[in-house]
Amino acid sequence: MQSGEGAVFAVVPLIKRRMTGQIAGMTGAYGNVGAVTFLTILSFVDYSTFFYVIAATALVGLFTLIFMDEPRGQIAEVAEDGTVHMIDVS
Repeated sequence: MQSGEGAVFAVVPLIKRRMTGQIAGMTGAYGNVGAVTFLTILSFVDYSTFFYVIAATALVGLFTLIFMDEPRGQIAEVAEDGTVHMIDVS
């Protein structure tokens, strides 16, 4: 689980370098929302059902990643001074 969390936070600076702090904050906040959601589900069901819920959400995440298109070519990043930097994505 710790490696999964580390992988999520390692991707954060790749989204948009200029907004790394804001995106990292949202990532942490939504992680807390997810933790509360799973703990709430755990309070209503038994442990075996809870692990099925975790497995189902993992499968939904896997299918989402499989069908997600990654950016290709170049993406543009505009600096604060107005200059445009093209970043190669491959």
